Amino acid sequence: MNTKKILKTIGITLGIIIIFLIPSNFIWLNDKENLLYKIQQYATYKEDDWKNYETNQKILAENPSGTNQTVVVESVPDFHPYNIDLLTGNTKKEELKKIENAHFENLVSAKKSPDDEDAQIALIKLTQRRLTDVIINQKLSIKIGKCYENPNKGENYSCVSCMTLLYNREKNDWQEAPDGENFLDNSYDFYQTSEGGEWEAKELSMYIPYDDALFKKYENKSR
Repeated sequence: MNTKKILKTIGITLGIIIIFLIPSNFIWLNDKENLLYKIQQYATYKEDDWKNYETNQKILAENPSGTNQTVVVESVPDFHPYNIDLLTGNTKKEELKKIENAHFENLVSAKKSPDDEDAQIALIKLTQRRLTDVIINQKLSIKIGKCYENPNKGENYSCVSCMTLLYNREKNDWQEAPDGENFLDNSYDFYQTSEGGEWEAKELSMYIPYDDALFKKYENKSR
């Protein structure tokens, strides 16, 4: 077969693929996935990606979208920790003052806390499934850092406060926020309503230190 015939064959093959891929972007298999996405899944997913995907599908099945709810948001202090090395001027002074007044030396390390999967499931529920799209489409996972006992547990069995991050499984690196709209915080309270119960997540309710070790653990060493 000469070069012309080879190029012609390649051109025809590519044309057929393109003709197939264009409409596949408009063929929806369900309310979250189209045919093109499914093709990309089978072409790029590794074992860990499939495990993550199956876990999230199970969560979605057990927690279908609810009806619209009205949420009243009260004004609360910003408890979230920040990397002091990235702050400057008055912002840095205010953060240092906040850290001084928080008396982190009095914090108690949690004896029992959620693992990465527990935290991810809890945040999927808290975000009303918005996190699921990020996990599936952007190949991101939730990783959790050091947790501290939170005495403000109310009627819950236990409550801890921890930092979390988004880990990009494709780049082997953490990232600041999901692509597109950022709807996640860098830290949350995680609680159990009963002994051995599932972990749930809610807004952070006390000051905790910035977990530098968490970010170093999951950063790409080629940074």
